[in-house]
Amino acid sequence: MGTESDQMKKLVTKVIDSFRGKWSEDPDAVSIAPGRVNLIGEHTDYTGGFVLPVAIDRYIVIAVKKTSDSKISGYSTDFNEETSCRTSNYDPEHPKAWFRYIMGVLSELELAGHLVAGFNFSIGGNIPIGSGLASSAALEMAVLTAMEELFGFRMKDTEAALLCQRAENSFVGMNCGIMDQFISRMGQRDHALFIDCTDLSSRAIRINLPGYSWIVVDSGKRRGLVDSEYNKRRRECEEALEKTRSQFPGRDIANLRDVSVKDLPALKQICSGIVYRRLKHVVTENERVLTAVSALESGDADIVGKLLYASHESLRDDFEVSCDELDSLVETLSGIAGVCGARLTGAGFGGSVITLVHNDTIPALAKAIEENYHPVGTAGKVKAQILPIQISDGVQLLQVGKLQKRS
Repeated sequence: MGTESDQMKKLVTKVIDSFRGKWSEDPDAVSIAPGRVNLIGEHTDYTGGFVLPVAIDRYIVIAVKKTSDSKISGYSTDFNEETSCRTSNYDPEHPKAWFRYIMGVLSELELAGHLVAGFNFSIGGNIPIGSGLASSAALEMAVLTAMEELFGFRMKDTEAALLCQRAENSFVGMNCGIMDQFISRMGQRDHALFIDCTDLSSRAIRINLPGYSWIVVDSGKRRGLVDSEYNKRRRECEEALEKTRSQFPGRDIANLRDVSVKDLPALKQICSGIVYRRLKHVVTENERVLTAVSALESGDADIVGKLLYASHESLRDDFEVSCDELDSLVETLSGIAGVCGARLTGAGFGGSVITLVHNDTIPALAKAIEENYHPVGTAGKVKAQILPIQISDGVQLLQVGKLQKRS
């Protein structure tokens, strides 16, 4: 583990020590799945569009060991909670919300024909929950990868991502797209992953921006997407798709990926104001992703930054998933020399901002946020957390005392 970050080492040690303390034995397997930041391409995955996420050095770790019965027993180091269930007896209304994601993966594994036997586990992470950094997808992928190792089966990467997505859609009730699970499985160090969400093809894009850093700024505003307007936005996009098909009956329009910017004037005439704005965001965001790929490969930080700002404006005005806290952070960042661009990342309604900054700017960035970010009504209790990130590999297994990529 010498090449891995100190915070990963500490987290892995914490979870393994917890497992030994609870179960008085060593685990059979340990998996480590990363969270993600989506550089650009928001609310486009479930409409068949383009996204450009990176896996980051914030993780969920699970340690597991088979038992001789059908009981699944576990402990969360983050919540200091123990819980259990029996195999094939999974409750989507379980009072411990974090355990629902685990049960969802196990349920989908059984539905897919995989045998799930009893096991003990300890789990923990350092992804801020509700920060928009995909802690739930990391949890799902950590569990699935541990089950692969524990029960001796292997899934293709796309198959694994789709299974974890089904767990979140069908069991947990969050109608998310495929991006978060995909990048947690397939992330590559120092690369973004350009994903075509129509056919699930992907291409690694090297981040060619020497002298610049990606910084996550956690607004401190938490959100629960299952209870948010996320699913409403999906329904509005589905209505936009229906309107588009009716407007262009001679075209094969499988999803909003097949709509171009030049189609927007005609669609504006037949869509309600809200549905048109949702459509406009998705169509223009797909264009921004394609431009961002070229800019990253050519090392043009200025163009990347402008695309980030344009994406935020579209998410704020057309898709309406921003909030005062996120807007305040982007406004503050836009006034700092050396900040190329910033935008909300994740589904919105709270969470985090991603910003591209020159390395020399980071101290000024931290000072400006401390001085200027004071959310209304919080009496100074909510502060932004600045999280420098490293772009990391996807899910890994810990075996024979060292990390290794899945084989």
